[in-house]
Amino acid sequence: MMTSPVHAAVTCFAVFVLWSSPGSAQAVGGAEQARPVAGDPGISSMVVTNEPEYRVLRDYAEPGATRRMHSHDEATWHVFTLVTGQLRLTVEGEKPVDVTQGQVLSLKGGAKHTFTNTGTVTATIVEVFGKAAPAKNAEAAKPAKPN
Repeated sequence: MMTSPVHAAVTCFAVFVLWSSPGSAQAVGGAEQARPVAGDPGISSMVVTNEPEYRVLRDYAEPGATRRMHSHDEATWHVFTLVTGQLRLTVEGEKPVDVTQGQVLSLKGGAKHTFTNTGTVTATIVEVFGKAAPAKNAEAAKPAKPN
């Protein structure tokens, strides 16, 4: 269940992305700025923002392209939003799920997953990852030495 201010912000962001997307199913959001993902033909990705509490990626999958099984090990939580197109998403150990334009899914942080564009247009995906809170003071986090 999303309860923190960061989770609330992510939800608002996802709603904004979906609300501001065109009705037609085509790639949105600067696909020309994304870089190809090595080893995954037809998949490209770009960092939208990278903050201390979260990171946002925008991914593009051409028709028929597959993002191989991977994980985001640093993620404490993971929101997967399909902005345009259609995909088949598989999370390791679970049955594949057909995802349609506008769906928002919550994955466990660090979950291994793969997806394939099953549609006829380029899919646009926005992924938001939570990060562990940085230690405010590494010295303060160390236990005190007994006298």
